[in-house]
Amino acid sequence: NVKVTPAIKEVLEGYPNECCSYTLRTLQEFIRTDFNVNLSTFTISRYLLDMLYTVKQVSRRHVCYHYVIVNTNEDPVKLITRIEPTTCNNESNKEKRKQFAEALVEHHKLGNLVIYFDETNYNLYTRRSRGRAKKGKRAIEKLPPTKEANLQIQCAVSSAFGVVAYRTRRGSIKMQDNTDFVDELYAAVTDSDVFKHDFTGKKIVVVFDNAPAHNQTETLVTTHDDLVLLRLGPYSPMCNPIENCFISGADAPEMTQAPTARTATGSLISMTEARMRLLERAAHVSMPKITQQLVVTMELHARDFVNAAISYEDMSYGA
Repeated sequence: NVKVTPAIKEVLEGYPNECCSYTLRTLQEFIRTDFNVNLSTFTISRYLLDMLYTVKQVSRRHVCYHYVIVNTNEDPVKLITRIEPTTCNNESNKEKRKQFAEALVEHHKLGNLVIYFDETNYNLYTRRSRGRAKKGKRAIEKLPPTKEANLQIQCAVSSAFGVVAYRTRRGSIKMQDNTDFVDELYAAVTDSDVFKHDFTGKKIVVVFDNAPAHNQTETLVTTHDDLVLLRLGPYSPMCNPIENCFISGADAPEMTQAPTARTATGSLISMTEARMRLLERAAHVSMPKITQQLVVTMELHARDFVNAAISYEDMSYGA
């Protein structure tokens, strides 16, 4: 039997503090390297439990902003939190949300075609979702501000269509990219049979959020008499049905097929390029999951928050 010395116990406590997502096998290798001692993973786990270390969902922090942490569970062992910006429910932002919600409801009453537009990304970065921390403490992993290359998806949905249009783009999306997409979206909608049959003489209302890439959208997009650009109120993603459409329908599927480092013709490509191509294929497979029925369901769900905004109620994240 290998004796676990006080020095080993000390480093066992230090390793999870350094990185909460270290696996037992990783800790086993560290101890073997540092002390030339071969501990079993069972022994390591037992000593961690004796020191009150438990496995829990990892909370990751990139940058520190002004947030209020609201405890939603009083049990310190099962501490669940949500993060809310401190300015989320100030008077100014509640008034802006109210104005947006009233405008949206009015467009629905007039029978205008409402389209929700946003971006999401498929990221090549992978990580463990579970980590160790002492009881009552959150497992926090500090990450750099940037990760690996990602694939952006610009998408527009409507309860009259399902997915109206989408396109993929590698890397970040600039203001001009969004402008071009809205122009293409308008052309595609006005040329569609749905618009010609059901919305002739009505306005096309494109709802979008306050992301940096949407700055100056109102001034850059080509002006049309029947096109309305409606910006969401601050801190109100819950009022935008497309957010839940992304979660329910078009999340990146698990990549069960390992990416190849060769093209179909046998040419060598980098592993990053191979993974990016796999993500592009996954995006095209996933987007049809955003059906018309799904958009209708998510629009009904978002309507509760729209009505709450009109009533000047506070918004809470994670609802």
